[in-house]
Amino acid sequence: MADHLELKDKPIEDIHLVLKDKDSKKISLAIRKTLDGNLLIQEHNSINIVIQPDKGKIITFPKEEYDDNCYADQDDLFKFLTTSGVIKPETINGSNIYGSLEAMFPIEKIGKEEPVEVVILNLHNFLEKQKIKHSINKKYVDDLEQQLLNPEDEESTELGEIPHDKFKGSIPKWGFPTRGVYRYNY
Repeated sequence: MADHLELKDKPIEDIHLVLKDKDSKKISLAIRKTLDGNLLIQEHNSINIVIQPDKGKIITFPKEEYDDNCYADQDDLFKFLTTSGVIKPETINGSNIYGSLEAMFPIEKIGKEEPVEVVILNLHNFLEKQKIKHSINKKYVDDLEQQLLNPEDEESTELGEIPHDKFKGSIPKWGFPTRGVYRYNY
């Protein structure tokens, strides 16, 4: 049994695409609007995120002190936005403020989607992933601290349970016996 494929000459017709409105997604994100019209998001544990809608720029600042976690979080944010297609990787660079990074996003409206709304939605998705990551890290640190401060009975000894040696350490209490030979008199 052979399948036959017949090709018929048909004129090429115009293709019409009809886009249906997608269901809108409601998100909860605390955003402050500054006096100059920028949007400030402070929900992350170690960085603040500023969106400049008129310039098409996203800037991240460390919250308190700059450390390795701040840069790692900034890097994760811009990698996430790059893979989401929100920013171009060649626009990521250091800003004029110590410890800050910035990137550009397109400000032209494509279709019905507002660029700023797309940026905010992707930032919300990133912050949700980071909350899980930070809760796991916090639980690890809390468990480690609990283990060090309140160890189990098997992992600790009472005072006097292990007898002391008469001589401990590498330096004798009264000095080395050969110190006078080398003219060192401490």
